[in-house]
Formats: sequence, structure tokens, C-alpha cells
Amino acid sequence: MISKCTFSATVFSLFSLCWGAPSAPVLEEPHIIPLPAAMRVQTGESGFSLKNGVRLPEKNPLSRQAERIFRDNGINTALVKNNADIIFTEDASLDREGYRLAVTPDSISIASGSVNGALYALQSLVQSIAADKNRAPALPRMDVKDQPRFSWRGLMVDSCRHMMPVRDIKKVLNLMERYKFNTLHWHLTDDQGWRLPIAKYPRLTTVGGTRAQSPVIGNRNKGDGIPYSGHYTADEIRDVVRYARDRDITVIPEVEMPGHASAAIAAYPELGNTDIPGYAPRVQETWGVHSYTFSPTEKTFRFLEDVIDEICALFPDSPYIHIGGDEAPKNQWKQSPTAQRVMKDNGLANEHELQSYFIRRVEKIINSRGKRLIGWDEIQEGGLSPTATMMVWRSQMPHIAAQTLARGNDIVMTPNSHLYFDYDQGPGKPAAPEYETINNNQLTWQHVYGLEPVPQGTPREREKQVLGCQANIWTEYIPNLPKWEYHVFPRALALAEVAWTPQELKNEKDFRKRLDRQLPFLDARGVNYKRPDNGAPAQPKAVITRERR
Repeated sequence: MISKCTFSATVFSLFSLCWGAPSAPVLEEPHIIPLPAAMRVQTGESGFSLKNGVRLPEKNPLSRQAERIFRDNGINTALVKNNADIIFTEDASLDREGYRLAVTPDSISIASGSVNGALYALQSLVQSIAADKNRAPALPRMDVKDQPRFSWRGLMVDSCRHMMPVRDIKKVLNLMERYKFNTLHWHLTDDQGWRLPIAKYPRLTTVGGTRAQSPVIGNRNKGDGIPYSGHYTADEIRDVVRYARDRDITVIPEVEMPGHASAAIAAYPELGNTDIPGYAPRVQETWGVHSYTFSPTEKTFRFLEDVIDEICALFPDSPYIHIGGDEAPKNQWKQSPTAQRVMKDNGLANEHELQSYFIRRVEKIINSRGKRLIGWDEIQEGGLSPTATMMVWRSQMPHIAAQTLARGNDIVMTPNSHLYFDYDQGPGKPAAPEYETINNNQLTWQHVYGLEPVPQGTPREREKQVLGCQANIWTEYIPNLPKWEYHVFPRALALAEVAWTPQELKNEKDFRKRLDRQLPFLDARGVNYKRPDNGAPAQPKAVITRERR
């Protein structure tokens, strides 16, 4: 038998907050986010006591993950040969991310279709911990049968404008794991910086990874005069991918093309439209959309083939390579005799068709490596490949999603009306210039919770093509982790439920009760979230400064 747990003051404080007041019964309703698809709780009877920790079967590979998850939530564990408290079983009838969970006073059983489902069951367990009459940790009697509504439940991290150190990305992954997100979309190249190591082209990071200055925080029209530079090493990339894999999270890399390419072209000017007037590429020092695009030449495609080869090696788990494809101005192609000749030689009517030609060429490279292409919704301009997946972000153009589904393509919903978490999130924002946002659209957590990812009018037979949804956090005005957290939480919890829970079970009033019960956990983890009531940050003394490598 495990010896009685000893808790630090910090962990005990977390227990008291998360499990209720000392006199609270064991058997309150669990405050799980996202809400499971089916759950029955017996609140009138004693549950499973955790005061002596949890015994785990030593020969089951899932026990190592269970050790980590329980201990991260203050519960001691021990590996035993016999008489384990948790029984893990496989059930091929369950969805690969689905699970069944049963808690009695004597045991905990977890059945799952794969490792993925078992990890989600463990997260539901630790979110159900309550305090018994003796203030000891316990689990209520409960039966859960659960699986996600959507297979893509994502957050996007933009490391181009401001880099997030690996230690901070790991904190983000830990929070994603708790709320059952399974996709980290990592934006690694843009006009303002190239952060992805490519051994064959070292200037991408040595030159393309540095901009001469950035806009002043709180005064976007003035430069700060301070060089900003940094990139990830190959070992750091592999470390993040491995850390995410252990938490059932897939890292999807994004390399922007044909637009948002200033940093790459500054590093290797021959990749741009060298034959236009005033050609002078540089890593951009201001935010917004810039005109430098890759030239549609064989030299460019050979370069991109080399880059894709190295991406495949760095991100072996990702079934996709995200190529951006958005906001690609056509003015340089209009001015370039070379680009015009490519159009003529390939029978292309305009520059939109040239962009489609460019993307199809890249898709052939990606597909030949066993990966699939995904891009922003502009990739459909000029014609969309039947095998491409599209992220729908322009909420002002609802017909895009309908047209794409009708053609048979898969989509991920990421509308800026609901899921651009760099937008202002409503009343209560601190007046300090450090809390500047890209605009004043008040995108509250309630607004996020109200999202229905399947576009209105979608035929039932097309609904399966909606893979899921994702929030995007562009970092022009988000220089570090505390500011990132302030933008993302609690909105990410609302998105977690939108992406997981059956539509008919969503209830904003009930969600708010469970959200309030999650706040002590965020406090204990030092998350600088926006208070859902008055908007003040959870940690108002957090320093919001620009962080550099």
C-alpha cells in the first residue's frame, strides 16, 4: 500500500481550491471541460479515495503516462504487480480518441480504442477530483462514455513576429493536453522572420531570422530601433515534437508561400522577382501585408523541394504541411517578365491562376513525400486541388466554405469572427499600452462558445469533411507568454468544448460554472488569464516585455 501522500503548501492550496471548501462533500458534479458526450455521476454515495494515492499496473505502458498526469495534479502513484487501482483495457469498438471510464469505491476502469482515448480518460479523471469530508482527495462514483465531435482541435502559435521559447511552448502543450486539444499549428516563417532551421540554406535563419527593428509596443507606427533575431535549432524542434507526441498532440508546421516570403527572399534574393523595378528585399520591420512573393521559377521549386524534405525529417508525425497561401499580393508578378512568361507558357489567364499553379506544383512535392497540403482559404483562388485541405478564416466570405465542401475538399474552421484570439476579448482590458491588440473587435469567451463549426446549410453527407476548428494567435502585439496567455484563456476553454462536446449538450450557463471551477487550476499553474467576470488579468503584476533569444 502506498504511504499517505504528503503535499506541499502549493499543492494543498490547489487541492483546496479545486476540490471545494473543507466541508464540501466528495460527490459534487465533476467540472470537466470539455463536457463529455455521456456522463452519469452518483452523488449520494462515497467514491474512490485518493488519500493514499493510486496504484498502477507496472507492466502496462499507459501507467507511465498515468504517473505523470496524476503527479502533475498532486496525487502520488506507485507501480504494482498486482491489485492495481486502475484497469486499462482496449476496446476496438470505440473511436480511436474515445473512451469509457468507470469509478467505484474499489477501482477505476478505463477502456479505450487507442492510447489517445486512455490519455483523455485520465484528463477527465484528474478534473473530477474533489475533497471528501476529511479534506482528502477523492473521485466521485461515475460512468463516462466519451469521444470528440471533431478530429481537429487546434491552437496556432505564431513564432515569426515574436518567438516563443521552447519552455513556453511546453507549457502551452501541457495546457492543451488538459483540455483535450490535439493539434498545435506552428507558424514558423513570414515577412518578419524565418525561425525554421534548414541545414541546406543556413542564410534563412542567419539573415532571414533577423529584422532591424520592430514597432514600439503601444505605438505601432514607430520603430523601436532594436534588432530582433532568433530561430529554433533542429534539436529544439525535435524536442517540441517529441514532447507533444507524448501528450497526443500533433505539431503541424507552416512555411508561408508564395506570399509572406520577405524573410526568405532577403536571405536568398534570387528566389524573388528580381526583374521588377526597385527590387530590394529585406526582412520586414513593420506588421501587415507586404508585396514580396516567391518567383514561380524552377529555381524556386527546387529550393522549396529541399525545404520540404527537411521539414518532413523534423516533423515526421505530421500528416500535413501547411503552406500558408494567404495574402499574396500579385503586383510583383504583374511587373515581372519572368512571371508573365510562366503564365503564357502554362496557359494561365491571370495571376490568381498563377498562384494556383504555384500551389499545385508544391502540392505534388508534398504528396510525393507522403504528406498532405493544407493552407488558408486563399489557396482556392484560381482553382483548388481536389486533395488539398483548406482552413477557412475569412468569416466575411461564408460562401468559401460551402464551395469547398461541395468540391469534396476537407476544411478546418478558423473564422476570424470567432477564433482569432489576437483580437480584443471584451471589456476589462488593462489600459496599459502593453495590452494593445490588433483591433478592438470584442471577441468574448461567450462569443467563442457560441460558434457552430459546421457551416449553416451544409448537407449532412458533407459534414464529415469539416475536420474541426482551431484558434489562431498572431503575435504582432503579443511579445511573450504572459500576454499570449491573457489572449488565449479563458477563450481556449470555450473552444475546447465547441470542438469536443456534442452540439446538443452545449450550455453556456453550465459551462460558466465549470469554467469558474477551472480557474484555481490556472492560478496554480501561473497562467495570466483574463478574468471572465471583470477582465483584469489573473496576475496583474505580470511584466509584459518583449522577450528575445
